[in-house]
Amino acid sequence: MCPICTIGAAAGVGLSRWLKIDDVISGIWIGALILALGIWTWRWLYKRRAKKSVVILGILIILWWLLTFVPFYYTGVLDNTCKAIWDMNRLVFGSIIGVIAGAIGILVEKSVRSKKGGKAAFHFQKVVLPMSILIITSLIMAALCY
Repeated sequence: MCPICTIGAAAGVGLSRWLKIDDVISGIWIGALILALGIWTWRWLYKRRAKKSVVILGILIILWWLLTFVPFYYTGVLDNTCKAIWDMNRLVFGSIIGVIAGAIGILVEKSVRSKKGGKAAFHFQKVVLPMSILIITSLIMAALCY
């Protein structure tokens, strides 16, 4: 994810909490932000001559997830006063969906870019495609949860 996508995901988190939007939707954007932080850390490690591995990326995403949600737990953000989804807190569930949706958005963008010989099909494609997938996922989850 690029810096603009990360800023967009962070803005989505802030906006959704400020507007008191359901925790599932907030969680989607938190999950996308966690994915972006994991990818950034992975790339930073790769520049430091670390071995580039998807397993390391997965571990980094889990570490960033823990760094995000352990403080949420201890500050009471993860209270279970609202309806859970599959016995899981709505914010946690949304974050898992957000990581998956963000990854799908990145893969779709890379697929479109590879079909064009490594070039973007349209301006700001690297931002538009992942953010569109996140917005569509948010709308779908909003329709299902309300």
